Amino acid sequence: MADMSVPISPLQVRHDRIVVPPGAAPRAHPWKQVIPPVLYKYFPPERFHVLTDCSVRFSQREVFDDQLDLRPGVANFGTGVEMRAFMEADPVLSRRPEALREAAIRHVLQTPGREAELVRQTQAQLTVPEEFVVFCLCENSTSRRMWNRYAQDGRGFVIEFNTLHPGFALLRTTGIVGKVEYSDAPVPSFLSAYGVSAFFQKREQYRYEAEWRSIRAKSRFKNIIRPENGPAIYLSPFSPACVKEILILHECSVEWELRTLAAVDARYRHVPVTTRDLR
Repeated sequence: MADMSVPISPLQVRHDRIVVPPGAAPRAHPWKQVIPPVLYKYFPPERFHVLTDCSVRFSQREVFDDQLDLRPGVANFGTGVEMRAFMEADPVLSRRPEALREAAIRHVLQTPGREAELVRQTQAQLTVPEEFVVFCLCENSTSRRMWNRYAQDGRGFVIEFNTLHPGFALLRTTGIVGKVEYSDAPVPSFLSAYGVSAFFQKREQYRYEAEWRSIRAKSRFKNIIRPENGPAIYLSPFSPACVKEILILHECSVEWELRTLAAVDARYRHVPVTTRDLR
């Protein structure tokens, strides 16, 4: 990770990928929380085809509104103890003389602005967030703000997924599913707390999304569409059997299509189309 040939030079990234030890976050890991029995996905009306195609998109970080997503801010690179432990575990740094390692730690901690620069530099070289894609779900089906933003002012629809059904496994494996935590506070330490938990942190302004997310490596996808202009589209199949209900509002513009699908498509005959009144 670092070039320490000069004792008081800043730690510098020397690999194009950084392996960050997961550390021990001061909270329960988001992906170890119990998944609610149902989760919801909001769609605009033009996405009606997801039901006939039985596939949904996992989105990469570059298409998110918040560019801090999957790459949240960090308060500090780490304490002296954390840096020392990291150097001892790193196959390159552990071969450097102890005196040289200690000098580098003192330089980082005592030179004004050096630790902040190290955080910036390390995050800039961290490629892991670019290697994963996300399928966003919501635990709330009655949020007018969600209907407005993600279902085109209520003209779209919401799919209610039964997460207890075996068919839901297509949307959670291979990968992990966890609950998003909302905070404007930066990750306290890059070395001890910037692990997988960073993938489940968003800023307070997005709390209304009540989000759960399924995260999967891009390399796991077989169905990838690569447009001439724009980012790749990663598609995952889902089982119609795990669809519990389709929710619409009175202003839905694809109600006829949804009700017809549920009536004639054998895959969805178990699925009611229910009109909600949010007033």
